Amino acid sequence: MLQQFRQQARTRWERLLASPGGPRRVARGIAGGAAAAMLPAFGAHLLFAALFALILRGSLPAAAAACLALGNPLTHLLLVPAEFALGRWLLPPGLEFLPEHGPSWLMATLPAAEETVAGGLAFAIVAGSLAFLLARAALRRAA
Repeated sequence: MLQQFRQQARTRWERLLASPGGPRRVARGIAGGAAAAMLPAFGAHLLFAALFALILRGSLPAAAAACLALGNPLTHLLLVPAEFALGRWLLPPGLEFLPEHGPSWLMATLPAAEETVAGGLAFAIVAGSLAFLLARAALRRAA
């Protein structure tokens, strides 16, 4: 059974690499998916992965695969607190984009969301860049 799973995974991976546009397009798709996985956009990761893949002219299946591989609930248990801490460090004190009035639940959660999004964007840039470089190198070796 494990052997069959490995063979199916290998076959799917080879089909993905043989997609139109070649390995460079696959690498751009992987970068878009990795970047989307780092964003604190719960429930919308695949939409962001598709958007990033379109912007980067990358492979949509590769973006979806990378996003699902990297952005799962277990990784977000570690990512969200780290994104919040990084965002708190990145944003200068006193800088606020918050509205002055609104529902109390919104006013209570927005400061944390602001910092988490800032940290998530920083993680997305780093993860997307690293994923592109690593995927491109691995795909060159495989070709």
